[in-house]
Amino acid sequence: MPFKNCLVRSTAVCVLAVAVWMPVGVQASQLDEMMDAGDEGANYFEGALTGLYQNALEAGEDTGNYAIDLIGSFVLNKGASNRVGDTDLVFWAFSVNNLGDMQSTGQMQQKAGLLWATNDINVDSSVTQFGVLGIRQFFYKDRLELGFGKVFPGMVHTESSYTANNSETFSSKLISASAVGGYFEAIGLGANLMYSGEQWFLQGGFSDAKAEDELDFSSLADGVLAWTLEAGWAPRSTDGGTRISVLVFGVDETDSLTQQDGWALSATHDFGKDGEYGIFGRYTWADGGEGIKPENRDAALALKNGGFFGLAWNQPFGRVNDQLAIAAVYGQPTRYQRELGFNTQYGIESYWRFNIGNYSRISPSIQLLHNRESDLEVVLGIRLKASKDFARHFSKH
Repeated sequence: MPFKNCLVRSTAVCVLAVAVWMPVGVQASQLDEMMDAGDEGANYFEGALTGLYQNALEAGEDTGNYAIDLIGSFVLNKGASNRVGDTDLVFWAFSVNNLGDMQSTGQMQQKAGLLWATNDINVDSSVTQFGVLGIRQFFYKDRLELGFGKVFPGMVHTESSYTANNSETFSSKLISASAVGGYFEAIGLGANLMYSGEQWFLQGGFSDAKAEDELDFSSLADGVLAWTLEAGWAPRSTDGGTRISVLVFGVDETDSLTQQDGWALSATHDFGKDGEYGIFGRYTWADGGEGIKPENRDAALALKNGGFFGLAWNQPFGRVNDQLAIAAVYGQPTRYQRELGFNTQYGIESYWRFNIGNYSRISPSIQLLHNRESDLEVVLGIRLKASKDFARHFSKH
């Protein structure tokens, strides 16, 4: 696609997002803030709208989408003792749509010969649902936390402020989601239990691995689950954020995919004055999760193992709300993907996020990726996020 056409379509995405003006942006940043609010015994409610446009220059293909999100945490009951703490209702509702008549992210990925998607908002048609809907119960001075209801494992494991967040940081699915571990998006009824010590934590849980309805009790009864167990080091006294963890996971065999087992190693460390700089990374390995029948093979995740390593500069050039970051990515294809002609792929992604006024921010990005034909694919992206906080920290302990 000519550069002029690309520029016109990029501008259209920005104009659309500003014109609609609905509070935007979600995923990890707001989910983390919601979790933090719950930890502090506060109410939280925010809405969001994120518009994203990307163009693969070598393939001459582009994609665009937008997501509307509502996320909140409300204290249902204040803890009456040190043994039994607060009870919170938590939720995340979202609607994801392609922008106009643009093709989906997955279609652009296939035409560009890439192993993983350049962003993880991939829908062939509009999708509206709850990502999270449940209860958080705290115990023993908030050291022990039980969550149950509709859970999103990818948002509670291998946490990092730089990853698992396609509306604030990286957009590549290898970083913002997972192209390896099937547990990540097993969004169904389940539970998670976490204990936090002074410098360590241990958590584990399960969720329905094949839920089709919002609250799919019949599917849960089938016993096809995604299991997770994570142990890590996360000292509370460190300036900025430091977290190193090991996760093991398993996903039971479904009607279409074989059983998958695997593990992930994740690390994040902020350093410098007020956490000015950050380093982060994750490596995930998995075995199984293959299509049972030939028609199921395309539904399996594309990578057998893969990961990334990145650097971030927070508050660059003295701009408090800005962020510059870059990450190198790497992925080994599954046996089926090798049959389709794919080999090991690698590349980099970089973005610069800066604020426009009080409620919106813009993030230009670039991805340089080694494609199936061993050529260099250049993916230019632009994301506009607008957000409005409706009820932050109304109450404290």
